[in-house]
Amino acid sequence: MTLGEISKKTALRLKETGIENPLLDSDIIITSVLDIERYKLVSDRDRVLTEDQIKAIEKCVLRRLKFEPVAYITGVKEFYSIEFEVNKDVLIPRPETELLVDMAIYWGGNGARVLDLCTGSGAIAVVLKHSRPDLDVYASDLSEKALKLAKKNAAEILGSKKINFVHGDLFIPFKGEKFNLIVSNPPYVDADLQGKLQKEIDFEPAMALFAGNKGTDIIKKIIEDSVDHLEDKGVLLLEIGSDQHDFVHAVGEKCGFTVSILNDYAGFPRVATLKK
Repeated sequence: MTLGEISKKTALRLKETGIENPLLDSDIIITSVLDIERYKLVSDRDRVLTEDQIKAIEKCVLRRLKFEPVAYITGVKEFYSIEFEVNKDVLIPRPETELLVDMAIYWGGNGARVLDLCTGSGAIAVVLKHSRPDLDVYASDLSEKALKLAKKNAAEILGSKKINFVHGDLFIPFKGEKFNLIVSNPPYVDADLQGKLQKEIDFEPAMALFAGNKGTDIIKKIIEDSVDHLEDKGVLLLEIGSDQHDFVHAVGEKCGFTVSILNDYAGFPRVATLKK
């Protein structure tokens, strides 16, 4: 079988199964397995594949046909133009979260002490340190497995630039400590929706996605507890759901914050800025 034939066949199979972007997913899977650039799918379309190569591609395709996310199949995901290793222990970084990073880069003062709560793969913390080496970055997560991967990503991407990784639940490991900037992409999806969303989401860690009270439980706790962990004029940045605009305003203002919410590029409320 040639490269062109397997590419066409794979895209068709994915399409017939109901995969949203069958051609793109087919291209990513095949190029990942063969370790080639995407343009080679066209320029080398007559290349005859070995039996082992065909088997390796088929193994990955079967996983995608069960709606496993492509990022878990290939083991990598690009975020902020940086490639991160991902696995089923961490949430797959989303493009909309890049807006949260943009805001953190903006609000992080020179040499600021920054805390990334619910760091997962470490994407936010690593990008912050990569973009702003002057920042003193801390990153924490409740999942030890997630922290292990975050540390690996940090070592491979940052080299000698260090991030302070801490295991624990939200602010518990930081008793008595304060930061100039706190940033978080916390679980904010309504727990009642678990198992009712896209099939791909079922593969991601529920603890990184879902929260009680229509997804607001952890957001509320972070806002309330951050009061004691922010320096004067400190800033809290939160990624939120599109329907949580009013809730965040109410809780934030009750805690004494000045609250503003920025829409993402699709026009949905996405990043809440809470100034102490």
